[in-house]
Amino acid sequence: MKQFIYADGLENVSLAGGMVRLDLFHLTGSPAPGSEMLPREVDQQLVMTPAAFVRAFSVMQRFVDELEKKGVVSRAPEAKTQPKAAASPNFS
Repeated sequence: MKQFIYADGLENVSLAGGMVRLDLFHLTGSPAPGSEMLPREVDQQLVMTPAAFVRAFSVMQRFVDELEKKGVVSRAPEAKTQPKAAASPNFS
């Protein structure tokens, strides 16, 4: 029998004991007052060797590239930091 694991996202990635550990979370409850974000609860951890992690990353990268080509997702443009214009002509 196959087992399926559902996660709303990845909370943290760390290296401990020579293994890569990915903390998976699911959303729970109601948003805190004044917030629109649902609370996260880490409830599972995926543990793999560094080599397996790199292979998994490569597979996911190729899939993201396919999703971009199909227009399903788009990457946010990198913020370009440029000096702001002087607020006063005395400082131009």
